[in-house]
Parts: sequence; C-alpha cells; structure tokens
Amino acid sequence: MNIDQQIKQALSEEVQEIKQHNDAIDANPFKQMQASFSGKMGWMYFMVMAFALMFFIGMVYCAVQFYYAVETKALIAWGIGIILLALFTQISKMWYWSEMGNNRVIREIKVLELQLAQLQERNNN
Repeated sequence: MNIDQQIKQALSEEVQEIKQHNDAIDANPFKQMQASFSGKMGWMYFMVMAFALMFFIGMVYCAVQFYYAVETKALIAWGIGIILLALFTQISKMWYWSEMGNNRVIREIKVLELQLAQLQERNNN
C-alpha cells in the first residue's frame, strides 16, 4: 500500500469517526449540553447557566414576597421583579440554546470540509 492510499484511508476513517461522534452528540439534548460545556466556550456557557439559575431563584423569591405583600406599592415592586427576572432567565436560556444550535452547524460544516478535502484528494489522483 502506497502513501496516497494510506492518507485516503486515514481521511476516510477520520470522517467516519467524526460522523459517529456527531451522531452520538446530536442524539439528545443532554449530550449536546455536555459537549458544549466541555468545549472552548464551556466556561461562558456555565456562567450563563449559573446566572439563569440565580435569576430563577430571584424570581421565586419575588413571587413569595408578592404573595405575602399587602400594600399596593409592594405588590407592584415585587411583580416587576418577577417579570424582569423571568425575562432575564428566558433570555439567558434562549442565548444558550441558540449557541448549541450554532455548535451543531459548525460540527456539520467541519464534516463537510473533511468530505470535500477527501473528494478533492480523489480527483487529484
């Protein structure tokens, strides 16, 4: 077997391995989340999810205070707190889920790049 055939075989095996890895990750959202936290931007995703959790806890606190408030001014203040913290929670989650979608697209583009390199190598020989 010459060197060109070895390179083609290695590229083919690499493409198959990446495809299998992508299929395993894309199988369910929990594996996608695990993959996102282990990547380069993992610290950022972790931070955003920690803020989302803090916003949610704050929203629950505001809801409890809203329930026990008697005066109209306090009811309005706690109600605004609930609304703002709910918005912040949802915005952070929406950003995170859109980033996970972007990561999926990037993985698929990398597979296509490898396949194109493999096809170009075939056409050159």
